[in-house]
Amino acid sequence: MSSIRSVCFVCSLIVVFFAAALHWTHWAAMNRASVTLLSYGIMFIGFIGTWLCFPDGLSTSRKFGLIILISLIVRMPTMGVPVSDDVYRYLWEGKITAIGESPYRFPADHAYYDSHRDAYWEHMNHKDKFTVYPPLAELVFAAVGGIAYTPWMFKLVFVIVDLCVISVLIVLLKQYGMDVRNAIFYALNPLTLFAIAGEAHFDVLMILAIMLSLLNVEKRAYSWAWLWLSIAIQIKIVAIVLVPYYLWHCNWRYGWLLLVPLMLSSLVFLDTLPNMLQGLWAFGGMNAFNGPVHGVINYMLHGQVIWATGIVTVLYGLVALWTIRAVKNPLKAAYLLISALVFFLPVVHYWYILWILPFIALYPGLSWLVLSLTSGVYFTSLYSVEQGGTWHLPTWSMWVMWLPFLLVLVYELRFVAARRFRPDTPWPKPETLSVLVPTLNEQDQIRNCLLAAKSLLPRAEEIIVCDGGSTDQTVAIAKQLGARVVATKPGRGTQIRKGVEVSHSDVALVVHADCVCDGDVSQKIMNVLARNPDVVGGAVGQRFATSNMRLLIIEMLNDARATLGGASFGDQGQFFRTAAIKKIGGYPDYPLMEDVELSLRMQKIGRTVLLDSGICNSARQWQQGFIKRIWLIIKLVTVFRLNRMLRRDVTQKLYAIYYGRK
Repeated sequence: MSSIRSVCFVCSLIVVFFAAALHWTHWAAMNRASVTLLSYGIMFIGFIGTWLCFPDGLSTSRKFGLIILISLIVRMPTMGVPVSDDVYRYLWEGKITAIGESPYRFPADHAYYDSHRDAYWEHMNHKDKFTVYPPLAELVFAAVGGIAYTPWMFKLVFVIVDLCVISVLIVLLKQYGMDVRNAIFYALNPLTLFAIAGEAHFDVLMILAIMLSLLNVEKRAYSWAWLWLSIAIQIKIVAIVLVPYYLWHCNWRYGWLLLVPLMLSSLVFLDTLPNMLQGLWAFGGMNAFNGPVHGVINYMLHGQVIWATGIVTVLYGLVALWTIRAVKNPLKAAYLLISALVFFLPVVHYWYILWILPFIALYPGLSWLVLSLTSGVYFTSLYSVEQGGTWHLPTWSMWVMWLPFLLVLVYELRFVAARRFRPDTPWPKPETLSVLVPTLNEQDQIRNCLLAAKSLLPRAEEIIVCDGGSTDQTVAIAKQLGARVVATKPGRGTQIRKGVEVSHSDVALVVHADCVCDGDVSQKIMNVLARNPDVVGGAVGQRFATSNMRLLIIEMLNDARATLGGASFGDQGQFFRTAAIKKIGGYPDYPLMEDVELSLRMQKIGRTVLLDSGICNSARQWQQGFIKRIWLIIKLVTVFRLNRMLRRDVTQKLYAIYYGRK
């Protein structure tokens, strides 16, 4: 772990803490809207920096402890964010429940409840509507309010639950062989911090129940999986969208367990519970606010909310049917079903995005990360409140919130369209791995590279040096160390393609001659491919042998591009299932940009991942002309991508430009 990385990690964490601490200042009390927007933006910068600079070389248990620790540290100052007015409803309805009354009997402003009105009742929203919270949620409100009748108790309880969500998320990441640091996408996201530690939305209870259910599905403990799903539904009814998938893929015989929490919690409110349906219809069926799809359809239908709701219901049903048919992994299916639900809902508040964030840690994507940033404009609604008016979200804020997300989402979905929405290919568990090393006059570097490759555990079945016509001692050293040497024309793509063709292994790992692998790289690769049959390949992740701020920036950019865009470079240790690559035309036979092309081809047939590093690179190419080299790479990649869209091969020209300037 480099010292510069550690310093940047601590500085990023301080930025998040500082942004949260702004809410304890006198300025925040006087200018709540401006401080909230400023705090959210600064916190997002610190959050991204914390993920990018997360320390290397830690064991999984230490990563677990560090993530929980920093999550707790940043939640403490975030509790200074004023609570949502929803919390006053939690408090008041919990009080009503605790004394034996039913919050479902009448709307909160009914004269029946006159004797129970208090300061929290005064601050409640929508007092003229029936409550929409399920029975188990009301019982939780009563329990929490019974400990201490104050919003701070809800903040404290929900923060503890939130830390449990992070813990389950880390366990799932480990189960799937993924990078544990990705839990930060949820743990330190400003949307998570504001929604739970700040405004104290109870949605975190549903999220924990869903994640526990999916964890038990992973363990094939289906009885517990169904029970936790039932609890999630009894906390927030939207979790019911997972039931059809569970019936089809998660042992429907245990489906009766859904009724246990339902019956036990509903007995308390049996005679008045039907009124909850009126509340659900009033809030969801007859209302329209900030829905990216529903809003557009509703506008086109001139405000016919019922028709718009009917159309999005049909659209969601089609997505759900496709998910049930095409997606075999329950975790991925839950991600798609809940994401589509938020996408099609008629009413979308910013904290609804919270339902998706745990899945972003498991399936990183730029679109939902962008939405978690742009959702901050939701707090522009506070300006109208500050000026003495009613709560109001400007129309332009909705455009700012959704348009960047939609543009990035369309770009990401091009790969789904390229697969013609076919079901995921369940690739078999790999058994063997080959290491491919393209070389051209690398006598000073090749020895360390091959010695590291020979030290992999489990061992590589074969180490193939793909030589492009070396005139030094490269080939002799490779043979001396027991590597298989194949001679080809120069050009990395041409050389690696030849190595893939002669390889007999299930998986290939491409390592440049100036790179050294950690001994556990092969284990990480085989684990992630075995536990994720839809993953085609990806990159190991690289760090430079020397440490400075410039090189750290390159490491961070490489990590961000590979994780959020699926595009990795060859010096990051690209790996892939050889059968899958051969199926789509083989390794790209390009003299340059073969690594970019490989990434694009892999994404057309499956998912790609970035592991938690394990490749140590020489910084020799970055020692001179740092800015010029960055500009050169950006220009070459841009020219390549544009010409690729036009189906023109310009890689020979780019090869001449690249090596002509080197």
